[in-house]
Amino acid sequence: MQSSLYSQYLHLSQQQNKTSQTLWNGCGTLEKCQIGSLKYAIKISQVPDDLQHINIQQTSFSLQRKIRSYVKEQHFYRHYASCLRDLCLLPHMIELHEINGKFITLLEDFEPLGFQNMDSVSTVQIKRVLDWLAIFHANWLIEDTCNDEFETFGYGNYWHLDTRPDEYQKMPNSTLKESAHRIDKTLKRIRYQTLIHGDAKLANFAFNDTQVMGYDFQHVGLGNGLSDVMLLFTTVLDNAQLETECSDLLEHYFSRLQKALVHKRSAISFCDLQQQWRESWCLIWADFHRFLLGWRPEHPKINDYMKKQTAIALRQTEK
Repeated sequence: MQSSLYSQYLHLSQQQNKTSQTLWNGCGTLEKCQIGSLKYAIKISQVPDDLQHINIQQTSFSLQRKIRSYVKEQHFYRHYASCLRDLCLLPHMIELHEINGKFITLLEDFEPLGFQNMDSVSTVQIKRVLDWLAIFHANWLIEDTCNDEFETFGYGNYWHLDTRPDEYQKMPNSTLKESAHRIDKTLKRIRYQTLIHGDAKLANFAFNDTQVMGYDFQHVGLGNGLSDVMLLFTTVLDNAQLETECSDLLEHYFSRLQKALVHKRSAISFCDLQQQWRESWCLIWADFHRFLLGWRPEHPKINDYMKKQTAIALRQTEK
């Protein structure tokens, strides 16, 4: 640590200007500073013992899940991020530290490189994110759900049923609650899985004039690539747009995924993969719907399109 950039930051932080942004629910800060001629983003994460949240009471299980998310993110940056260097853009990792339950992730700041977050995006920009996701998914795609390559990560996404028992218990009794475990098992049995981002909302992508960069890998893990696509859509499309634009955007994603697999010289049958993933589309929406009903049942993402997909999934799992 003595010669690390983080130690230099600690030494200089009292002497220079820096910006600081609080992370989710007070679990640390994102600090930006300059050391020498370069600018850095330093994510300093730590879960408070008395973490409180307005939507659900925190338990020891949920606290451990949050801590594990920081472990997963650092594991991704340490062992997997470099594999994507020539494929899709993500922040350059400089240093990783874990000190007494505090996780320090020191990255190159992407803003001086011309990238910025956006509150709303055009169809062209949505397609760029889909390109990024397709390349990311193609790189890790496997045909064996028992593969232990991603054992350290486990299943991805932050609403995965195994990691959300508190939210499941909080759900009102319903057909969806009764079917939740069947939906989960059906998704796990799909032959084709990949490493997913796990939290592919618009806020976790930055844009310049021609490119997109993805970041925040706390919820990376094994899963269905369309889980990332679904979550992206919930943050860039309203109900009417989901009805009118979803089909074309899915076509774009699958077209880019096929090209990425060809480039990788993958032996996976794209026709079979596409069929299985398309059939799972309604299940993915229903699975997220299940989480929202236990997390925040009045959530604005619960719209008519989501309800329609859930109804299809319930009929499908009853067969």
